[in-house]
Amino acid sequence: MAELFLQELGPQFVSRPTTEDVGYDLLIGFLNKKGGINTFAVQVKSTERPPGTRFRVPRRTFDRVAHSNIPGLLLVADVKHNRMNYAWLTSGQLAGSVSVSVPLIELNDETKDELQAELVAAHVGVATAG
Repeated sequence: MAELFLQELGPQFVSRPTTEDVGYDLLIGFLNKKGGINTFAVQVKSTERPPGTRFRVPRRTFDRVAHSNIPGLLLVADVKHNRMNYAWLTSGQLAGSVSVSVPLIELNDETKDELQAELVAAHVGVATAG
């Protein structure tokens, strides 16, 4: 579900890591307006109920993605209701000792367009390597 959603956004590539413990599920790249490639690490989580406005991510997973030099995107798939939410994983978010609560944005036509615009922006305004 998440990979199909990302394919709809028109990336230059979607790839999977060659090892399991890199902290992300997919690596995606989008051609930006200046001719470069914006690359993002994507962590995918699934649930069978609507996640609400916040989602808890295990601290180790959060740290691996949020403290990287590649912007991290969390996709939460509500598989029962066929809905998706997303969040940027940045080092400025409040972290607990076991998990980190991140604010989610529900994906609809409007927020999908906004996310796509962020992914192809020449200057991605997402904090990294914190």
